[in-house]
Amino acid sequence: MDAEHLESCLAQAWWEAALRVDVRDFFLDARAQVDARVTRERPLCLASGGCCNFEAHGHLLYVSGLEAAFTVLRLSALHGIEVSADQLQASRERGDCPYLQGLFCGAHHERPLGCRIYFCDERAVHWQSELYESTHQGVQRLHERLGLPYRYMEWRAALHCVLSAREAVG
Repeated sequence: MDAEHLESCLAQAWWEAALRVDVRDFFLDARAQVDARVTRERPLCLASGGCCNFEAHGHLLYVSGLEAAFTVLRLSALHGIEVSADQLQASRERGDCPYLQGLFCGAHHERPLGCRIYFCDERAVHWQSELYESTHQGVQRLHERLGLPYRYMEWRAALHCVLSAREAVG
């Protein structure tokens, strides 16, 4: 089996799992925990779009395949937000997130856990890493519990993978 076919099979498994109630409950609970911590810490957000302009600001967003599938599913089903292959390619060329609209996140309510945790505020550094690691460990345990292969991928690569799988599934 070649690497592309393997990734397609994995993405189909993530896509199917993203439809499960227990997966939904896990991610909604994880989001609530992250959001509660962010509320307690009160980091400064300048709404500059820097968090979404990955390459210009020297960072990348990583997600698991399952989280990418869950996010895409929710954006489509609940908000009617879709990203085309052309939009995804354009975001790669610009070095930003395909959901970035001006200086704002077009996927704000459904954004991945890493987006919820990351703030440009230097005062947030001390708690961001710890929160991200504990949240990420929970995502890894979810994959293990479900018997799903785990892949940790750059956001746009993960989107490409799961969007291709969604097309194949129908």
